[in-house]
Amino acid sequence: MVAVNSNGELTEIMEGSFLLPLRKIEDIVNEYGKGDKVLIETPLGFKGVGLELVRYLSKKGFNAYLNGRSVWGACDFSAVSDYQLIIHLGHALPPNIFHIINNNLRIVEQERNDDVISIKIRNNSQVVFAAVYYKPQPELLARLRENVKGIVEANHGMLIAYALPYRLYAREIAGMFGLSIAPGPITGCFIQFPISSPVLFIGSGYFYPLTFKLLRPRATVYLLDVFRNVVEDMEYVYRRYLAMKVKALDEFKNARLVGIVVSRKPGQLRQDLVNPLIKRIRELGKDFVIIDLDEISPDLINNLPVDAVINTACPRVGIDDLDRFIKPVVNAGDILKTNTLDLNNLLVW
Repeated sequence: MVAVNSNGELTEIMEGSFLLPLRKIEDIVNEYGKGDKVLIETPLGFKGVGLELVRYLSKKGFNAYLNGRSVWGACDFSAVSDYQLIIHLGHALPPNIFHIINNNLRIVEQERNDDVISIKIRNNSQVVFAAVYYKPQPELLARLRENVKGIVEANHGMLIAYALPYRLYAREIAGMFGLSIAPGPITGCFIQFPISSPVLFIGSGYFYPLTFKLLRPRATVYLLDVFRNVVEDMEYVYRRYLAMKVKALDEFKNARLVGIVVSRKPGQLRQDLVNPLIKRIRELGKDFVIIDLDEISPDLINNLPVDAVINTACPRVGIDDLDRFIKPVVNAGDILKTNTLDLNNLLVW
């Protein structure tokens, strides 16, 4: 590992591919004894980063473990009391998820800066949400510049937006063209600033840039896929997901027995939605069963003995995975709306 940046706040890992706020993480870990258990968890794409951190802490005598399961967001950290410290890498912690975690686990202490958010919860575990950044590569930036130039020239006032791991790429690209950059990262369920148009999202994959269209369908949103070096208009992608959503809502009408799925993930557990949903289902003349389910995956949902499912967890479950479900899956927000077919905001919980 080699320290980089003039202020020494970030450290290169994995041959300089990623930057990690190692000094801040290590300062927190040093507050614990060598015998205390530390769990390192990451999304699938950052398992190598997690492994390097485990190895680094283990060499210093700490009792560090790598969590083998994937975590899909800050809402999905491992709330397990047998680890004194949980270090969750690669996700931003937006206010809506913080609020849900606080309701479920009672946060007793919090510390926040640009790269690290640390919370202590009532079972005395500490959870650290630490950024992992892709380190901008000069050769890749040069190719991206050529690819983006035409889009920028054709879209006056374009805003640069990003998910947390792409913050440094976003800053570089905003600087290239003198564009405004969003004040902070977005997540799959929350955007912390007014959605203007057009938007150039810096990242990879459709998950994050679709957030803009789900919250404001009329926004013009482009994805600049950093690693594929392509620019895509999200309109066609959004319409494909919208068609799947309309189909699920239509099929839900014919369901007789409905499963209300409640997740145990600390940032997704919404017990407050259960009673309003029960009332609404009874008004619709349907039977129901409440299902406790941690991972809301197609394999599990497809085998449930119900006609349809209402998802109370992450609203993206009832949007992104609809082509993988063999029975209709809708979100709690879809059913509790006055007008079920109001599609102007599909991320209502």
